[in-house]
Amino acid sequence: MSGPFDFRPGQPADEPEIRALVGSVAMPGDVAVRFVREPDYFLGTTIMGDPCEVLVARNRPDGRLAGIACRAERRSFINGEEQTTGYLGQIRVAEEFRGNWLIQRGARIVRERSRPGLIYLGVIARENPRARGALIERRPPAGLHAVRLSGLTTCAIILREHRRPPGAEEGILVGPATQALLPQIVAFLRGHGPDRHFFPAYTLEDFTGGIALRGLAVEDILVAHRGDRILGVLAVWDQSAYKQDVVAGYGPKLERIRPAYDAAARFLKMRPLTPPGEAIPLAFGACISIAEDDHAVMHALVRAAAHHAVALGKAYLMLGFADSDPLLQVALRWPHITYRSDIFALSWSVDPAKVLDRRLPYVEVATL
Repeated sequence: MSGPFDFRPGQPADEPEIRALVGSVAMPGDVAVRFVREPDYFLGTTIMGDPCEVLVARNRPDGRLAGIACRAERRSFINGEEQTTGYLGQIRVAEEFRGNWLIQRGARIVRERSRPGLIYLGVIARENPRARGALIERRPPAGLHAVRLSGLTTCAIILREHRRPPGAEEGILVGPATQALLPQIVAFLRGHGPDRHFFPAYTLEDFTGGIALRGLAVEDILVAHRGDRILGVLAVWDQSAYKQDVVAGYGPKLERIRPAYDAAARFLKMRPLTPPGEAIPLAFGACISIAEDDHAVMHALVRAAAHHAVALGKAYLMLGFADSDPLLQVALRWPHITYRSDIFALSWSVDPAKVLDRRLPYVEVATL
């Protein structure tokens, strides 16, 4: 029993209320953002994993939605081996129900639904101290083992319009994928993915089934190569058909300089800051894998990805890496806005600190 609250997996009938709750909570910061999921919240859950359960908590007396959380499973690499891993995220508690220990109560349900040995990936934004306190800093809920693996730096690269597509650099050619090339791309990703914890164990079906990578077209996958050899992969993922980041407002400092920024942006062929109430035109970098972490290959791919994102009508390209990932240094060279989070490994049945080796973690930021 969970006292005055009823916990159960979400159903289609719950969708309008779930969507309303998720879209009502703004993430604080210099740019306050609401994570909106129109037209159907469940469209975006398939990219988190299979299965992906949306756990809902309802107030027993009146049936109102009190909170939600997502628990997903997916095939990823841990210690260089493919295995089932978990993801915990999308935790939202309605304002009027905060202080009722919903996270702690829900954690017991998640623990019961977790297979032995399952290690979850969790990402908590630095601007979200409430979630950090409830899950990590105070007594862990339901005996949860948690270990911080790294900081996570996400760069919103500010895009500029370019008349000409980028050319080859150091003999590195970058071009869009084709259906015929997909098996080689999957083989490349599976060959280099084991170098990082939680790198998705992609299959050919992921790129052709239309659910795990919903909205990612084959031509949005950019491949760097020299001759017949693939050197790196970076996809430009437009998720605006089912996920939108809407500006709730700007902090005082940014609001003051906004007119000057917008004027400079137009002169430099960049987009002005997104007006409050509108969705930020962004795309996510995904499936990022570079042979030997070669900076020249990464640079060539980011250049091509930026050009591709502009062609899609985007103003920002989101790239996220662990703080000590050498690929982050390439992303930081581009004009960008920085968002900082922390990466955690979580489990109710094993201590991740005793299981994971010292490999870098990878976070597919588009799936958070």
